[in-house]
Amino acid sequence: MLKYLAIILFIVLSTVYYFISFGANNSSQIFLTISTFLFAIFAGFFISRQGSRYSAIRDQIAKFDGEMSSIFRQFGHLSIKAQDKAKEIIKKHYQKILTNKAWDYHFLHKSNTITSLHELSEKTTKDQALPSLKHLALQRVLTALETLQIVRKNMVALHTERIPRFQWVLVYFLALILFITVSTIPSQEYILSSILKGAFSSSVIFVLILLHEFDRLKFFEGTMGEHSAQDILGILAGEK
Repeated sequence: MLKYLAIILFIVLSTVYYFISFGANNSSQIFLTISTFLFAIFAGFFISRQGSRYSAIRDQIAKFDGEMSSIFRQFGHLSIKAQDKAKEIIKKHYQKILTNKAWDYHFLHKSNTITSLHELSEKTTKDQALPSLKHLALQRVLTALETLQIVRKNMVALHTERIPRFQWVLVYFLALILFITVSTIPSQEYILSSILKGAFSSSVIFVLILLHEFDRLKFFEGTMGEHSAQDILGILAGEK
């Protein structure tokens, strides 16, 4: 959808610049140079930071899902009944994510997934003398649950690391200066100049859109971690 919007915006701006003169003087070149430099620095820094944040969250999701898969398989060493119960707990967790198309659903709503798995471990092994294999499986389940807690805290911290409002104001202010300065460059009835101005102005707008998408962690199509969640459900269903 964005690519079509980019084309439409480019055509509209180029047409406007071709037929309308916004006036200009030599000082506009100075403002253009300064505003372009500052905007490029700030926008580049924020995009890089949010891109790193996106990658970090994606890695944490993969680690979280890997531990979930391990927990399910380890419960199989304890008992089939326990594994079936763990399956229902884990399945419910991922179905909510996929149904709401929100990887952060369990951060924004109350979740008892880890607590339920802890309780299941206790009920399954309470007052029992476990053989070595079952004891080892239980230890791995408890270790994985501890890791899940740490990973969840990391994801919560990364989830809140959004661009502050003041920094957004600064980026918008520089973009506005840049947009106005570009608009004052003479282009009336000059096709090439109008096209270049339209392309440049459109690029500035879409840099802001790109930054917004990264900040909201919605840069790529689909839900973050969607394929990983579907893979877990495939494992629970015995397909993998």
